Amino acid sequence: MSNKFLAVIKLNTGEEVIAKIEPSPECDVISLDRPALIVNSEFSRKGVSIIKIEPWIKTVREKTYIVEMTNVITTCEVSDKEVISVYNNFVQAYYETENSNNKPKPKMTKQMGYISNVKDARKSLENIFNNS
Repeated sequence: MSNKFLAVIKLNTGEEVIAKIEPSPECDVISLDRPALIVNSEFSRKGVSIIKIEPWIKTVREKTYIVEMTNVITTCEVSDKEVISVYNNFVQAYYETENSNNKPKPKMTKQMGYISNVKDARKSLENIFNNS
């Protein structure tokens, strides 16, 4: 049975990462499952602060990373339902849809704005030009 829980991890680089974590005290490491970087954005006019979640490591989509505890300043379990919901939406969109490129694309319809393919449009325009 896994004892993973959703937490925010403050790294000594200054990054705040949200992930499901599983500490491993015997190895002095922490396992980060589906990590995401938390970026704070502020709107100066309204004084409102929002949280943006983006991929922590943008070059690969690995789902699990191991971080040495010497690189961790602190961790805190996440209990805010809104933050949990935003994180789950991010995980669904980023980590769970990586195979979506293999799905067949739907055929375009006139309702979607489809007019013609290039070959048929070219023939039609050539006929109009030749008959004028």
